[in-house]
Amino acid sequence: MRVSEALVSGAIVVRPAWKSLDDAIAGLVGQLAAASRLPHQLIDMAVARIREREAVASTAMVDIGVSIPHARLDGINGVIAAIAVAPRAVYQVADGLPISIVALVLSSPSLSGEHLNFLSALSMLLQSARFRERLRNAATPDEVLRFIRANEHGRN
Repeated sequence: MRVSEALVSGAIVVRPAWKSLDDAIAGLVGQLAAASRLPHQLIDMAVARIREREAVASTAMVDIGVSIPHARLDGINGVIAAIAVAPRAVYQVADGLPISIVALVLSSPSLSGEHLNFLSALSMLLQSARFRERLRNAATPDEVLRFIRANEHGRN
């Protein structure tokens, strides 16, 4: 599965005014619901599952300014994702280091392989400093989505 197949423009936030990881998780889960990608009755459970996962082991990669909070949840069809980007920081980790790209991923518990493959594909895209810089400086959600599609061209 391509990263762009799990994203819709309505689940992409450019320059959010969030202050913490908790704000980012709640905001991105809310965006998934608003974009009709997540049933509204699953919002609280999705936020709780992702927060639980982050409490076990943070997904923040401080050295590159990226976080990929994720969880598997009953009631999700396939793999869905939301992303927030900002030139400086979507939020800061405890010691004040900026996380400027947050990609939130939810999937069905029955899709373990697909979940891991999606996280791997997303991580591969985010390894490129040039790619991250372009995402951080995107002006609109559509620009983020176009750039992701352009950079995964030819990937399965």
